[in-house]
This record gives sequence, structure tokens and C-alpha cells, in this order.
Amino acid sequence: QKQAVLHWAKQLGVRDVPSLHALQKCYDEMKRMVGDPTDRAVSPLGNVFYINDVAKAIAKDYANPLTRLAMQDFPEDGGNGMSQVFNGEKMLHEMPSPPAVRVHGSIYFVGELLQESSKGYFIPERFFLATPSTARPSPPGQPSTDCMKELFALGRSATRTDAGFIVSDEREIIPTSMFQRSYEDIAFHPAELSCGLTQSSKKYASLEPNPWRKKSGGRMVYTV
Repeated sequence: QKQAVLHWAKQLGVRDVPSLHALQKCYDEMKRMVGDPTDRAVSPLGNVFYINDVAKAIAKDYANPLTRLAMQDFPEDGGNGMSQVFNGEKMLHEMPSPPAVRVHGSIYFVGELLQESSKGYFIPERFFLATPSTARPSPPGQPSTDCMKELFALGRSATRTDAGFIVSDEREIIPTSMFQRSYEDIAFHPAELSCGLTQSSKKYASLEPNPWRKKSGGRMVYTV
């Protein structure tokens, strides 16, 4: 097929048509530079077919600055409406949460203790996008004003006491813009974590870092 295309190009008067050898050499070099997402597979009956590697294809989308801007990394609570797959209730409530968010240059992971701007402690369990009125409905009688979507965290607040951190029985939602000190910042002062958790709070959390913090080496972690 390649030979036929090159022959047609020459017959049509196209200038500087490469040879089949030069074309294949260029193709091999491009595969070496950017990788080949297509894998060759052979069925038990001997049939040959080719499969695109989804992970490699997605990695290319992340590496492309044009497609990266159109990608959404977090599920979205769209209220009563749904237009995209990331609006689905399954992604929002049943699938594992994206493991991390970056706020003000710091990376925060699910399941890790952090401190928010009011100086209270918080342990996020899930990150999601929503408009403020969807994530945190206004009290009855108070008008709500929708604006741009924000990134929110569903989790549990924690209070530090001499007996240990007391983790709330109730979940709450706060905007990630309130995050102020990451687990890494808190762990830099060992005395702050030395009190441990109260016995009743151990069923909700631990004071250990998320395993992805070490694996990622200080980089963001995404799920796709």
C-alpha cells in the first residue's frame, strides 16, 4: 500500500517523493522518539490482529499541550444534570477518588491529615468538581449564586487533643482552596503528630502518609 501511494504521487508529478526505504526509516525513527501504541497479537487460531495500548494513548494526550487542556481529571457533581461521563454518579460515589490535588503548589493526598485555613485539621476522602451551590447548598431562604466550578473535598474534620486526634463521625465538604498545610508540612514537626489518634478515631483514619506520596516522588498522581 505504501509503495502504491508513492507510485501515485510520482505519477501525479509530486516533487521530492521519498523512496519506500526512506519512508520506512523515517517511520521507525518516529516510533523510537514517541513510542508505538499499537501491539501485535496472535489468537490461538493463528489470526493476527493489532491492539492499541490505551495507557500509551492516554499518556500521549497528557503530553500534548493542546489535548491536555481539554482533559478533566476529577469527577463532577452536576446536580440534577448530566452531559458527560464524569458527571455520572458511579464515578462520583463508587469509583476510587483521584488520589491527589495540587493547591498553592503543595500536593495533598486522600487519607492524609492536613490543616486548612481556619487552623482546623481535615482528612480528605474524595476530590470532586462542583459549583459552590451544588457542593454546599445554601440554607433555606438564602439565595444561591452559581459561579465557576471549584474543586472540593469530601472528608472528616479532626481535632487535636492531648489524648490524640479526634476524627469526626460526620463527613463534610470543604473547598480545596482552604487547604493550607500538607501532611508533609505537618510531619516536619514530629511533635504535632506524636499524640496519635484516639481509639474511637482509628476506624476512620491513620496518621501515616498515603503510599502514593513516596511512590510519586513529589509529583502529582492522576487516575484515568
